[in-house]
Amino acid sequence: MRFSLWASASQSWPDLLDVARLADSGGWHALYLADHFMPRAATAADPGGPMLEATAALSALAAATHRVRLAHLVLSMTYRHPAVLANWAATTDQIANGRLTLGIGAGWQENEHRAYGLALGTPKERVDRFAEGLRAIRGLLGQTATTLSGEYYQLDGAVSEPKPVQEHMPVLIGASGPRMLSLVAQHGDEWNTWTKPGEFRTAAEPLDAACERHGRDPKSVRRSTQAGILVTDEPERARAFEADTRMPSAIAGTAQQIAEKAALWKDEGVDEIIIRDESLGRGQRRADACAALWEALSQLR
Repeated sequence: MRFSLWASASQSWPDLLDVARLADSGGWHALYLADHFMPRAATAADPGGPMLEATAALSALAAATHRVRLAHLVLSMTYRHPAVLANWAATTDQIANGRLTLGIGAGWQENEHRAYGLALGTPKERVDRFAEGLRAIRGLLGQTATTLSGEYYQLDGAVSEPKPVQEHMPVLIGASGPRMLSLVAQHGDEWNTWTKPGEFRTAAEPLDAACERHGRDPKSVRRSTQAGILVTDEPERARAFEADTRMPSAIAGTAQQIAEKAALWKDEGVDEIIIRDESLGRGQRRADACAALWEALSQLR
């Protein structure tokens, strides 16, 4: 089992660089960033603080780290043309010397699309667009030239150089609906979804069924899930954190208690647990929390 950190993009560059260096030196498998231009609750009266652009930030972190894998949870296909995504991914993999996982999804944050005038579309349109974009990206990353005549994207002998350092760049897809899970079964190397400990096996059943329909061994798709984490020895504070409905999944307690709860995920077939850093504090407090979590979680490896 692997353990990774998910760094909030809503922090200063020095703070983001700090957590990246913690991940790089502390044994964590990967460092993830989200892809947003504004917080979900942002308004003109309360913009909610900084939001570092996801691709620029990850490319900079590729140059500032040496070991840890890098990825997004996840890049939205609605924000960038797939040719731009493919060339960015290959370039960043060159900078990272083969440490990039391409994390992509269909898009979901309505207020963001509305504020910036970006087309989100119906759920069906999002999946249709994502499927076309994924085909384009795979072609551009792996072929000399790519031609695609689709409803959303058209490529005519398009080339994209350089290619990634990795012969096959892993693609992580964030998905939950049946059509998206079918695309994971056909084209994904990794699947990510939000779950609570004890609920992952049920959440994975549709993916397993999709893999079987497409003649793929379900075990060949790596699986990851994530949670907000609060390290505390105060039971009342832990209960309040876990009851916060703003997060799909939240785990709190001492580092050892968190590891005991996370062990349920291991029993359910989760390959990687991703820990959000937003509740871990900053500076030395965050470093201490990460060290305690790593020591406790390492028992599950």
